[in-house]
Amino acid sequence: QVPPPTWCPDCRFQRRLMFMNDRELYKRTCDLCGKNIIAMYPAESALKVYCNPCWWSDKWDGLEYGRVYDSNRPFFEQLDELNRAMPQMALELNYPTLVNSEYINHSSTAKNCYLIYMADECENVLYSEYLLHNKDCMDGTMFSYSELSYGLIISGKCFRAFFSEDCENCHDIYFSKDCLGCSNCFGCVNLRNKQYHIFNQPYTKEEYEKKIREFGLDSYQNVEKLKKQSRKFWLTFPHRFAHMLRNVNVTGEYVYESKNAKNIFDVSGGVEDSRYCQILTMPGTKDAYDYTIWGNGAQRVYETMISGEGVNNIKFSLEAWLNDHDIEYSILVLSSSYMFGCSNMRNKQYCILNKQYAKEEYEKLRERIIRDMNEKP
Repeated sequence: QVPPPTWCPDCRFQRRLMFMNDRELYKRTCDLCGKNIIAMYPAESALKVYCNPCWWSDKWDGLEYGRVYDSNRPFFEQLDELNRAMPQMALELNYPTLVNSEYINHSSTAKNCYLIYMADECENVLYSEYLLHNKDCMDGTMFSYSELSYGLIISGKCFRAFFSEDCENCHDIYFSKDCLGCSNCFGCVNLRNKQYHIFNQPYTKEEYEKKIREFGLDSYQNVEKLKKQSRKFWLTFPHRFAHMLRNVNVTGEYVYESKNAKNIFDVSGGVEDSRYCQILTMPGTKDAYDYTIWGNGAQRVYETMISGEGVNNIKFSLEAWLNDHDIEYSILVLSSSYMFGCSNMRNKQYCILNKQYAKEEYEKLRERIIRDMNEKP
C-alpha cells in the first residue's frame, strides 16, 4: 500500500545516502548546555544541535514543537520546517549504551572505542568502520566477531589476523586472502583448513616460525614491502565471482545466510524476502525493499535509511530505532509507534507533525493528508 517508485534503484540509493554524514565531524557548541562538542553539523549550520547527553535527557520534549497540519500547503514543506526547528542529535549514537566512547558515530553498545563508524557491540576498537561484535581491533573495514586483529577487511570470526581480506574462522594469519578455517598462514590465498603455510607452500611448525622471524614484522618498511608482495601474489590466483555463503536464491555481493533476496549488498547475516538493500550489519531482516543500514530484527521496511532494532512497518523514513512500528515520513523517532511526518521524538504514539492525537483523530487526519498528497503531489 505504497506508491510505486519513480526513480531507478541506483538513484533511490543515492537519494537515501544524501541524508547521512558519518565521518565529516566538526567542532561546535551544544545549543542547550553550551559545552564544546563534536558534531555532524558545522558551527555555521542554522540547525539547533544538542550534545548527546542533552538530546537524550528529559530537558526537552518533541511535543513542544508540534504544529497543526495546513491543508493549503504542501505536506513536505511543513515537515521540512518542523525538522529544521527541532534539536538535532550531535552524533548518531544510541548514547545510553556507550562507555568511554565519545568520538564515534552511527554506533551503539561500544566500550573504550575511538573513531569507529557504523558499529555495534564493540570494545577497545579504533579507526574502523562497518563493525559488529569485535574486541581489541584497529584499522579495519567490514569485519565481525573478531579479536586482536589489525588491518582486517571484510572478514569474520578471526583471531590475531593481520592485513588480511575475505577470511573466516582463521587465527594467526598474515597478509592472506579468501582463507577459511586456517591458522598460522602467511601471504596465502584460497586455502581451506590449512596451517603453517607461507605463500601457499607448506612448512613444518619449526620452519614456519623461523621464516616468520626472518620477515622482520617489527619493521614498518618490511611490512609495507610484504603488503605489496602479497597483493602481487594474490593476483596470480582465481578470485570468487561473488562473496556469498549459506544463501538460497540470492543475488548481490557480500551476502551471507540469506534467502529470497535480490540486489542485496554488504549484508552480514539473515535477510529474507527483500530487494535493493545495503549495509545491513546486524542479522534478521525480512520483507524489506529499498532499505539501507542496520537490520537487527527489522521487518516490513520500505524506502528507509539507518533504522533497525526490532522495527516493523517503516515507510519513507530516516532513523527509526528501538522497536518502532508504523512509522511514515519521519526523521529520528525512537521507541515510538503510529508516527506520521514527525521529527526527533521519543516514546510517543499517534503523532502527526509532532502533535499528538487520539487514535481516531490520528487515523482520520492521516488519511486526509495522504489524500492531499495524491491529489496535489
